[in-house]
Amino acid sequence: MLTVTDPLRGRARASKNACVPEVSLYVAVITAAAGVVGAVAAQIPGIARDIRLADRDRRERKTDERQQACLDLIGAAGDLRTLVMNAQQYRGEEMVDRLAEIRKSAAAVQLHAARVELLMPTLAGRADQLAKAAERFADALVAGTDMTHREVVRTPETAELDHTTDAFREQAVADMRS
Repeated sequence: MLTVTDPLRGRARASKNACVPEVSLYVAVITAAAGVVGAVAAQIPGIARDIRLADRDRRERKTDERQQACLDLIGAAGDLRTLVMNAQQYRGEEMVDRLAEIRKSAAAVQLHAARVELLMPTLAGRADQLAKAAERFADALVAGTDMTHREVVRTPETAELDHTTDAFREQAVADMRS
């Protein structure tokens, strides 16, 4: 027999159940475990929803990035075309600066084409064709410029640049819809 002090009476008494654990300890452990399991189970739908939302946001950002890359390439090609057309009407001391700006614009088309090729391999061929057409277009203007008189004497054809820009745009729209 084990002697246990009775807290109410302050005297020692013999206990027959000293070796048997208290039932209240089991109840406390089970209650705590049920609370933890219940709290975790309540969080699972929220976590699953957050994962789905994060995945959807990632897909939307990727789509937006692809669309912007395509728009940047088309815009750069349009800017190059505008610069060349404006340079054709110019005669004067700033022709060297204008030609440098045109070369820089052609390089921007190539840079945007490379970005499209990285983001959208299905458009790589069309983007490369557009970059090469832009380079040839800029080179044709430079070759057709008389630097002695600082004027364009031979106007480059816009057909190839226009055709490759349209072909790229059509394929980009088709790819974005699928």
